[in-house]
Amino acid sequence: MEIHSEDYLGYWLFYAQRSVAYAFYEALKACCLKHEKPYIVTPPQWGALSLLHNHDGQTIGALSQQRAIDPATVTGIVKRLEQSGLVERRHDREDRRLVKVYLTDEGRDIMRFLPAAVIEFTQIMSQGFSHEEKQDLMVKLQRIIANLSTVGSDTGDRFGLLPDFMRLDQ
Repeated sequence: MEIHSEDYLGYWLFYAQRSVAYAFYEALKACCLKHEKPYIVTPPQWGALSLLHNHDGQTIGALSQQRAIDPATVTGIVKRLEQSGLVERRHDREDRRLVKVYLTDEGRDIMRFLPAAVIEFTQIMSQGFSHEEKQDLMVKLQRIIANLSTVGSDTGDRFGLLPDFMRLDQ
């Protein structure tokens, strides 16, 4: 029996994920260059910046939980954002043991431009899809995530990112 990887859904999902990641990086890079920034925001950095833009002053643990990324990886992302001057870490005023991450003035400045670049990227990525088709695709992707979240896990939603109606552990 011959095996053709392109006959499997996992192949296309992996290929799509890599294509999206590469193109998203290029879109973010183009935005930074257009606005003459001395840094390039990466997709993982965008994830952290967007969370801080919506709710500034979060802990590494909170950022980690919301993006389903381990805390050590988030620490590396925050460190690189600090090196670019986009965020800073500060001890919490009430509980000095807590360290929170805040956007700097430069972080707020780039966030004036990045959301529009992300919207444009999303529009390019979803060309030719009706609103209903996009919604259907998101539901199907969430179903795949729910199906796979039980592999190697007893919780049914390893990352805690699925809508309540899709969780298998309820």
